[in-house]
Amino acid sequence: MDIHNIFSMLNRNYDVNIQNIELFREGGNCSYVIRDIRRHYFLKIIRAPFLETALQSIDVQMYLLRVQFPVIPIILTKSGHPYVRVTEYGEECIFVLFDYVPGDEPAPEDTENVGELIGRLHQVMKNYPGKLVVKGKDFFIDRYIDIMKKVQYEKTEFFLFYGNELWERVKDLPRGYCHCDLYRGNLQKTSDHSMYVLDFDTSCIAFPVYDIVLFCNDTHYFDYDRNGYTKTKVRLEEFVKGYQKYCQLSQEEVSTFHSFIAIYHFQLQATMLELHGYDGSIVEFFDKQYDWLLRWENDCQKYLK
Repeated sequence: MDIHNIFSMLNRNYDVNIQNIELFREGGNCSYVIRDIRRHYFLKIIRAPFLETALQSIDVQMYLLRVQFPVIPIILTKSGHPYVRVTEYGEECIFVLFDYVPGDEPAPEDTENVGELIGRLHQVMKNYPGKLVVKGKDFFIDRYIDIMKKVQYEKTEFFLFYGNELWERVKDLPRGYCHCDLYRGNLQKTSDHSMYVLDFDTSCIAFPVYDIVLFCNDTHYFDYDRNGYTKTKVRLEEFVKGYQKYCQLSQEEVSTFHSFIAIYHFQLQATMLELHGYDGSIVEFFDKQYDWLLRWENDCQKYLK
């Protein structure tokens, strides 16, 4: 979108006096750092293919603001709305303006405090009045298998067998609110030690423990680390100390963390391929994941004996 149009839209719909706009990230959607004479803002421009999840995310975030849970504030328009609908070149998009809150990912020593924060998140979301999508095996496992089948990947049967086995291990665990993308980059610690949860686009009803595992995951996603199991288990133990101040977590849920890390590989690979597409090099991509998951399962079974 043309910068002059962004200037015009912001000044027309918000109580701001924009001085500068700087591109922050460009992809499926675009984001900008906005500066006016008083303060800084963060602008997300969300395109048509992502509108449904974005509107759900906004609704979740507005609810969390109302119950005073620490999320980045959404700046309301002059008419009191949390976003602006815009049509650009025949395509609808929405503008969402946030307060700009600089910070960094939580440090390892923050793990127990993050556990307490996420326990509180899961607790307050029990009273969320909106309807969340339910995500099951089709989202976590089957999407990845379907892509393999489409390209006729030769080791599809391994992933099919392993994916079904993973699902059998976790399918009966408790369901509830799940952020579903709670890697450490989606938490932010500010200079005054406040912590915020970011990006609610993937909010759903699924396994709350999946959030916990994603944050505590201390494996390397692409390069296999033989110490990943131990490092993750140590961080998980710290996290649970804080989490259980708000929510109970069964030993069965905790003990499945290694299975959820493998499921994370299925889920994230499918999401990346759906967003970015794929070509002939996907076979090498699949082979690396085959090697990673095989080594992970073998090592985990040694620890579990």
